[in-house]
Amino acid sequence: MEAHPQAGDPGRRVPLALLSKSGSYRAFGWTCIAVGLSLWLGGGHSMAARKETFSVDYIVTISARAPKVAYVRWELAGVEEIKALRLRFPSDRFKGFRGSGELHPMDGGLRWEPAGPYAHLTYRVKIDHARGQHGRFDSYASRDWVLSRAHDLFPRIDVECYPDAPPAKSRARLTFRLPPGWRSAAALTTVGPDTYRLDEPGKILDRPRGWFALGKLALDRQEIADAMVQLARMPGSTLQAADLFRFLTTTLPTLKKLLLAGPETILLVSAPDPMWHGGISGEHSFYMHAGRPLRTPDKTSPWLHEMFHVLQPYRPAPDADWIEEGLAEFYSLELQRRAGLIDAAAYTRALGYFEHFGLWNVNLTQQQDNAATNNSAPLVMYALDQRIQRATAGKRRLDDVVTQLAKEGGEVDTARFLRTVNLVSGKNFSKFFDRHVAQGTPPNVSSAQ
Repeated sequence: MEAHPQAGDPGRRVPLALLSKSGSYRAFGWTCIAVGLSLWLGGGHSMAARKETFSVDYIVTISARAPKVAYVRWELAGVEEIKALRLRFPSDRFKGFRGSGELHPMDGGLRWEPAGPYAHLTYRVKIDHARGQHGRFDSYASRDWVLSRAHDLFPRIDVECYPDAPPAKSRARLTFRLPPGWRSAAALTTVGPDTYRLDEPGKILDRPRGWFALGKLALDRQEIADAMVQLARMPGSTLQAADLFRFLTTTLPTLKKLLLAGPETILLVSAPDPMWHGGISGEHSFYMHAGRPLRTPDKTSPWLHEMFHVLQPYRPAPDADWIEEGLAEFYSLELQRRAGLIDAAAYTRALGYFEHFGLWNVNLTQQQDNAATNNSAPLVMYALDQRIQRATAGKRRLDDVVTQLAKEGGEVDTARFLRTVNLVSGKNFSKFFDRHVAQGTPPNVSSAQ
């Protein structure tokens, strides 16, 4: 039987036309604040030691008659500690909010006072979201499948607790109610049919995350390097699961060790047009267009590139696109060399492509052009790796820099990256950075070897 959204929920409807238009948003997260007092750590109580004090069920319903709209319902119980939730979202996609308690318009969204202990919230979301100017999408619903991310279906949330409230922690689940013949895939722990447990240590309110694949899809799984790798192939994808798993079996273990990464589940999704012609990473998951190969003619791998982004436990600062993209592209080549998937001649030709197609004589810290971040930067990373090995008589290399950054986490900017290089190598690489990063001079690859 087809599942339909529940109707007639009590509560107050807020016309979203009254709300200010919000801009794009990049994340969906939770914090807990109180007037004059931060309660994120519960007044000194360890978040890890907190017991679950309330529950939340997120229910996403897709109708076969109108698959381009998701109907979302939250059901909360035991939320006496929660005073209000501030919901921020793009008003052109999120509509029809209703809920228990009171809903008040605010700039960029709503303030919801749930009036616990039992509360609910419902709304609908337009799933399709265009990316770029060529009619491609990073969130899309067809007649037979839906591919989207958590931040496309759920608002960004700030949770306001009562100042005298005891430490709070949620027990959360996500459930998809889908048309007959559909199934779901997510980088989450399955607890029932199309139902997942949400668990975020350090967060008061656990929330959905990553990519969701829904529909008449093919789903394959293989354990690689102590992680369950799931591959969801949407109708129209011709990717061979065996080829991808064989490729990752030889490369993923080294990458996980490099980044100290330990996710239990990783979701990879392959989908055809009209999805974005490239790859897009999410939390413990990423999407790749069905037309993208495991290895491109220049021998780099878009699949390893996105996997690097998924597993990296740090985030780039505004001046660090060259670091994030440069490392991901360099290791998409280097990991294949170490696994014996490409020979020395192919590796050298790939370095030549980086040099030929790079954007040079520019400050890489100020660049977002693909020629700079995906060609110039990986060649600089290669040269840096060689120089570190030479400076340490082969005892250290770029791997040690990346692993140190992964161990520390947090935000990585160019200055921190340089400090970590200096720390690992025991040498001062300021001149190298001035010449090849700030000035954008191409490194002499032959002398770096």
